[in-house]
Amino acid sequence: MKTIIFICLAVFIAFVSFVLFRSSKSTSLPAQKAKIQKVQPTYTLGRVSQEKVGEVVQLPAEFRAYQEVNIYPKADGFVEKVLVDRGSLVRKGQILMILDSPESEEKLIAARSNNLKANALLTASREHYLRLKASSKVAGSVAALELETARARMMADSAYTLGEEANFRALTKIRDYLTVRAPFDGVITERNVHPGTLVGSGAKMERPMLVLQQHSRLRLVVDIPESYSVGLTSGKTVSYTVSAFPGQVFQGKISRRSGDLNDQFRSETVEIDVPNEKNTFKSGMFAEVILDTQGSPDALSVPTSAVITSTERQYVICVENGQTRFVDVRRGQQSGERVEVFGRLTPESQIIVNAREDIKEGTQI
Repeated sequence: MKTIIFICLAVFIAFVSFVLFRSSKSTSLPAQKAKIQKVQPTYTLGRVSQEKVGEVVQLPAEFRAYQEVNIYPKADGFVEKVLVDRGSLVRKGQILMILDSPESEEKLIAARSNNLKANALLTASREHYLRLKASSKVAGSVAALELETARARMMADSAYTLGEEANFRALTKIRDYLTVRAPFDGVITERNVHPGTLVGSGAKMERPMLVLQQHSRLRLVVDIPESYSVGLTSGKTVSYTVSAFPGQVFQGKISRRSGDLNDQFRSETVEIDVPNEKNTFKSGMFAEVILDTQGSPDALSVPTSAVITSTERQYVICVENGQTRFVDVRRGQQSGERVEVFGRLTPESQIIVNAREDIKEGTQI
């Protein structure tokens, strides 16, 4: 009797479990189907455009003196007088310093004496040769060897005189070097010597005696990245701002370009001449150059969402014959939602605009 009861109970439990399983399965199938339909991806297709993508960029720049020179001594000596100081405005040719070199003065006096002596010897030997030459017209009066010896003596004295004159001129130049003059109009920005200081090639000059800079005209120097330098032209008007003058925008024209790219930063150095008669700007000030680029000629552009950048590559997904194909590209300038791309693309290429990394190559679209 107990065995029959257990058998009936087991049959009942099995029947209930079967009914519950069928019920849950019939309920979950529609939900799963709906879920599958819900995650089905949708793709937006578009075409590559052939147009320039302009961009406005701000690049750091620095004001530099139009001319700058470190003044070192050209002759050995002691500083006798310093006629300028830091901040002094000077004119071209103005005396800045006077050096004292007694040894150079003594050498100059000796060179002058040797030069006079050489000229006297040359005059005597020339007169002797000319007299012998005149006497040689009478046959037998002057031996040929004597005449040739006199001529050789005159030539030797002439060479000696030339050497002494060159030495005298060189020492005269050295004496002129003792007076230090300004090579151009400017302002003294640094002074490192005082009266009594030993200067010259014999002394180890770690710093220059004076530093002279021209501030009436400045150079605004900016490094332009490679991607922006392609469409840049000399004479182009650019705007710039200076942090010392907030809210003001200044204008300038590109005066010169270096013509090559820096190996480290892959950028081209560009200079803008800035008139500064009122001393508005200072050498060393920083500025921000506002560059309105025109984009690369004949460039192709795509929406920024179409370019996928991974750790290994940068590419867009093209659709050819209903299948996806990856095309490696290099990004150029960007403006808003469009970016220049360089790769094996044509204006007729069809691409996926809303590209994702999980899309595999060869997927049916």
